Amino acid sequence: MNRKALAPILRQAGFTLVEFLVALIIGMLVVLAAVASMLGTRTTAMTGDDVNALNQSSALAFRLLGQQIRQAGYIPIDVTEPLYYFNFNADKNTNLASERVFFAIKGEEAQGSSVNDKLKVGYAPSPDYFKDCLGQGAATNVYNPADPTASGNLRVITSEFSVADGVLSCKGSGSNKSQPIVDGVERFDVMYGIGAESGSERVVRYVTAADVANFNLVRTVRVCLRLAGSTRNNPGGGYTDCDGESQTTSDGKLRRVYTAVFALRNNLGAL
Repeated sequence: MNRKALAPILRQAGFTLVEFLVALIIGMLVVLAAVASMLGTRTTAMTGDDVNALNQSSALAFRLLGQQIRQAGYIPIDVTEPLYYFNFNADKNTNLASERVFFAIKGEEAQGSSVNDKLKVGYAPSPDYFKDCLGQGAATNVYNPADPTASGNLRVITSEFSVADGVLSCKGSGSNKSQPIVDGVERFDVMYGIGAESGSERVVRYVTAADVANFNLVRTVRVCLRLAGSTRNNPGGGYTDCDGESQTTSDGKLRRVYTAVFALRNNLGAL
């Protein structure tokens, strides 16, 4: 076969420049579509991880808060011990300064630029349950029957909840140091359901700690938590804050607001 016969065959082999550019562009589009799909899947997965983390954190916080709040005000029925074992004072003071006075619940409203309240509950030790929020037990034998009002007498187990640097912590009566419970907390808001009268379980209104005239009339506690995720992959979204106002997320963090209401099982009107 001569070279003239091979020439048409050689001219038909390979791709032209235009064909090569078209193939390159198509390949790039396929790669870009695959990358975009991968990034979208990754963002969705990270958002899902944040949602799960926030749900678990709220469940943990509410389980511990509910456990302590439902115990608030408990007094054991023991006819062998006088009531002054719990060192009641005449006006049933619930100020934090009167630490040794028996109380059921105390609240402190957020001050200044802070949006986080403080909550403290108390109840008497019992054979069935005598643990504070950190699982620390109470030494029930710390009692001087010859001097019921002695400062060393143990009359109440306490659990104090507060937020610092985005971490919800609790300090129990078994230790003077707070321990973290959950992080990512941007707001800890507590409202108190006030009973109609002493001995009545009917809640007539919810107020802040600053508006509670008598904590012995508190029948329920409503806790609102605003939690923020750890990643910044949320493109934006809205939520309703603890005070009922609509807010938007602009920093890429996922935010969720959780609310729970806990009833005090003990009749505080008896105190």
